[in-house]
Amino acid sequence: MANTPDQRLQSAIKALKAGKHSRARKLILAEVKENPSNLTAWTWALEVAANEKEKRTIIKKLLSLDPNHKGALIYLRKLDQIQTPTEETSSKSFIDEAVPGKKPSRLVSLLLLPFRLLSSLPLSCGLILLIAALAVGGYFYFQVNSSFYGLIGADFDNIIISNSYEKIESDDLYWEIQFEGQGKSKYIGTVRHVSPIRIKEFKILTHDILVTTVDYSNPDIVETSVVNHKFIWKSNNTEPLIGSINLIHAIPANKAIYQQLLTINDWDTVNIVGREIYSVKSYDVDDTFLGTWIDTGCNTLLVDSVTVLENPDR
Repeated sequence: MANTPDQRLQSAIKALKAGKHSRARKLILAEVKENPSNLTAWTWALEVAANEKEKRTIIKKLLSLDPNHKGALIYLRKLDQIQTPTEETSSKSFIDEAVPGKKPSRLVSLLLLPFRLLSSLPLSCGLILLIAALAVGGYFYFQVNSSFYGLIGADFDNIIISNSYEKIESDDLYWEIQFEGQGKSKYIGTVRHVSPIRIKEFKILTHDILVTTVDYSNPDIVETSVVNHKFIWKSNNTEPLIGSINLIHAIPANKAIYQQLLTINDWDTVNIVGREIYSVKSYDVDDTFLGTWIDTGCNTLLVDSVTVLENPDR
C-alpha cells in the first residue's frame, strides 16, 4: 500500500537523517508534486536543494503560499548575505522536477534521433526504414550484452545494500530478497546464451546466462533457446544425455561483478558462483508494491564471483 502524504514526508525526514540524501529528495519531490500546497514539505525541500538557485526557487514558492513565512524570510536573508556566484542557467530547479515536462534524457534523445531523420523521408521509404529500425533496435536492446556505455542498465554507483543483501536500495526503487539457503552454488560450463534482462521494476536483475556441460554444450546433439527468461532444449539423440543445463538470472553483488558479466559471450567457458535466490519483491520509494520475481525452474543467483575463459575458436 502507498504511503499517505504524512508517512511519505516522515520517511523522507528519516532518510535524510540517515544520510540517504537521494532517497529523501525523491520522496520530498513526490510529495510536493502530489501536494503542491504542503508548506511543511516545501520547507524540508530546502534541506535537499542541490544549489543556491534551487533554494531561492523553493523560497519563492514558500512565500507564494505564505508571504509571512518566517523560516523562508530568514533563509532568504542568509542567502543574500552570502552572495554566492549565480548557478549556471542550465541547472534544473527543484520545481522543474516537481512538474511534468522534463527534458528528455540523453538516452531518449538518442533513441528519438532516427525518428527525426525518418520524418524528412518520403512516406513509403520512411515506413520501411522505421520497421527496420525498430527491429534492429529491439534486437540490440534485448539481446546484446551491453550497457551501451552506461546509458542503460543498473546504476551500481548508487546502490545501497543492507542485511546481507536481503534488502537492496536504489534512488527510485528498493528490493527485498529471500534466499533459498546460506550456502553457495557454482556453475561451470559453456555459455549457449547470454542476454540482458531489461525489466524496470527489477533492474538489479541484469543477465540471463545459459550454462551447459557435456552433451548440452554440443549444438550437434542439443538445440537450445531462451525466450522470456525461460530456456528450451531439444535433442534427437536416442541415448540418455550426459551433463547439465542451467539458466542463471544474475543479480551482481557489486559493480565489478556487473562489469565482468558484461564481458561474457556465447561459447565462452565460465565459472559463476553465488547464493541461490527464491524471490525478489520490488517497491518504489513510497513503499508501493510493484511485483514479485519468483524463481521457477531456473537459478536466480546473487553472483559474487565470475571467471570468464574466452573460447579460442570464437
